[in-house]
Parts: sequence; C-alpha cells; structure tokens
Amino acid sequence: MLTRERIALKVLEEAGGSLPKTVFVKLMFLLRMETGLKQNSSFYDFVPYKYGPHSFALYRDLFRLGSYGYVEEGDDFVALNQKLLVETQHQTEGLARNLQFAVADIVERYGQMKASPLIKVVYERYRWYALNSERSERNHFPIPSRPKAPPAVYTIGYEGKTVDAFFNYLLEEGIKTIIDVRANPVSRKYGFAGRRMKEIGERIGIGYQHFPTLGVPSRERAYLTDKASRIKLFDRYEQITLVDRRHEVSRVGNHMKSEPTVLVCIEKDVECCHRSRLALAVAEETGMEVINL
Repeated sequence: MLTRERIALKVLEEAGGSLPKTVFVKLMFLLRMETGLKQNSSFYDFVPYKYGPHSFALYRDLFRLGSYGYVEEGDDFVALNQKLLVETQHQTEGLARNLQFAVADIVERYGQMKASPLIKVVYERYRWYALNSERSERNHFPIPSRPKAPPAVYTIGYEGKTVDAFFNYLLEEGIKTIIDVRANPVSRKYGFAGRRMKEIGERIGIGYQHFPTLGVPSRERAYLTDKASRIKLFDRYEQITLVDRRHEVSRVGNHMKSEPTVLVCIEKDVECCHRSRLALAVAEETGMEVINL
C-alpha cells in the first residue's frame, strides 16, 4: 500500500472512522498545504474544481482502497470498513511518526468543523483553489480570475508530474487547450492516457485535442540509444513527417493563434522530444515565439 493511502486511512482513523467526503478532501488538502507534506512529492497534489481543491489521484486511490475493502464510500461520505479495523490499524501504525503527528494536528485543528465553515477557511486562505468552485462559499471572498496566456507556441512534457499538478500548472499559466502530439496516447501513469486527460481537462475547463499523425510511432523510437540516434530521428521527422503533414501543422497553428494552446508529450526535456521540432514548424507558420513550459 502506498504511504499516501495509509495517510488517508489515518485521517479517517483519527476522525473517528467516518467523514463527509467534502471534509475529508479538505483535510487532505490542508495536510498538503500546512504540514511537512508540502515538500513531499509523492503526496497528493490538488487542482481547482467545482467544490474547491480537488485531487483526481486521491479519488482514484479511494476507489482502490474500497476495492481492497478498507473503506466504504457513499455520495457524501467516506468511512473505514468496520470489519477491517485491525488490518487498517496495522497499516497506519507503519507510518513514520512525523506523518502520524501531521495527521493528528490537522484533524485536531479542523476535523470537527462542519463542511461550510471549513470550506470558508480553505477558500479564504487558498483562494486560487476556489477558481472553479460552484459552491456559495466562494461569494464571501474575492476569488482570482483565471489567467490567459499571451499568444505563443507553448509546449510541455508531463514527465515527473502528477496529473493534478500538471493540470493545476496549466491553469496557472493560462492555458485553454491541450494538443496531444503522441502517436499513441497511452500511459502507465495515472491520468495521462488520452481519454482520461480529455475527461479531466473537460471537468476543469481545459480542452483536449489529439493529433496522432504529428507523433512519432513507437517502432521508430525502439532503437533510440543515444543523442545521435535521437537527433537523426528528429531530423527525419522534421524533413519528412512535418513536410508531409503541412495541413496538420497549419491546423495546430490556427488553434494557437485563436487561444492559448500547448503541445503535450511525455518528455520533460523538450530537446529530447519531437515536439521541439513541431513547435519550430508551428512558430514558422504563425510568426509566434516558442515557449517551453
């Protein structure tokens, strides 16, 4: 079991075994923001959603914990399974002391609050995360408006990011649309398969489009062993693929001129990704500068 899943169980344990789901998520958010877990890259990240700070990864882990029998979920609550309390305690006792203390501190400070007052506390202190909120509590505070990035050819790689951190960053940078330039948009990392990216993006107000013909087929990547072989592949991509796909390049350019749009692939280092050459082709087409996020 992941440490972050044990922390989720510990929160429920400290709170008496059951919490309204909105309160539970806010406690997990406050653990991220107000304890040493702020520096822990393996803990949950959050993104502005219709109820305030939200973690798609946390909900996925709750589903996993439910499938193992540790928790039970309803529409508005999450609770420990009373039949597995001994096994749950065994899992939570394995947490490091500093993590147990962090959970106890957050639950002591906030765990007895009703949903609405707790939401107000969160919205007042962390107003960015109320950006997409549909709850009336957001009306009590001036909430920042969503930024809009200036026209440019934006690119980004999701390597090393959680799906929640990735989408939160795009919102912060003022991006409106993702253009996925993977030939085959599959991923073992949660949230980054094309269908799931599209679904999450739609929920938080970021569009998704897939241009598979502007990707590099996996068979052509199979023999990349060093920098020289990578450069050779990208040269061929630039000289053949992008020439043959001028229409698709123009379509991408039109998207980028109409609203802030980002080319997305996996590699963090743009120089290790074909999107570097695609971005240059789009920049030449549109006259806009390339900005690697």
